[in-house]
Amino acid sequence: MSTTCIAGILVGGASKRFGSPKALLELPNGRTMLERVATVASSVAQEVVILGQPPRTPPSLAPIPVLPDAEPDRGPMSGLSSLLEYAAPHWGLLLACDLPALETSVLERLLHAAADHPQADAVAFASRSDQDMYEPCCALYHSRLHQVVVGVLDTGPVGLQALLRQVHTTALIPSEQEARALVDVDTTQDLDVLGDLLG
Repeated sequence: MSTTCIAGILVGGASKRFGSPKALLELPNGRTMLERVATVASSVAQEVVILGQPPRTPPSLAPIPVLPDAEPDRGPMSGLSSLLEYAAPHWGLLLACDLPALETSVLERLLHAAADHPQADAVAFASRSDQDMYEPCCALYHSRLHQVVVGVLDTGPVGLQALLRQVHTTALIPSEQEARALVDVDTTQDLDVLGDLLG
């Protein structure tokens, strides 16, 4: 893969809708969602880091660096800031921890698009249901955006969707298979489809 990236997995959310830390949810194979995402990320990234402080780190991930949020309680934008500072001068691959069906091919497509569009600041999948919306937590952000993200954090609450609209983003339309791989787990009800996604 010609595009060098550092993958950062977000674990700092409160998981209020889910009721417990999603990163540590055990999948049918006995591994946690965090371990699953880290394994897939490591197949394409030069390095994998954890963004935010998980309640505990699975023993298999003990060697992975943990980067504190640039500013506490500021959401994924704060984790992105830490990732981009760490990843310089390369790309940062921002990933949610709750993507149990994530596949290497999805990340490879992002990286190929980054190589094909070197002028892009970010590469992200558009939502199949609303192509004005992005999948911001499975996306590439170039480290040159770090100061932009710092400025966003300084000026007030702006989400990743707004950031992706503000910068030069290459949008990819996901196939049906890629869309399934991008399904996240937000509530306990989402667990009902987990078996099908991993089957």
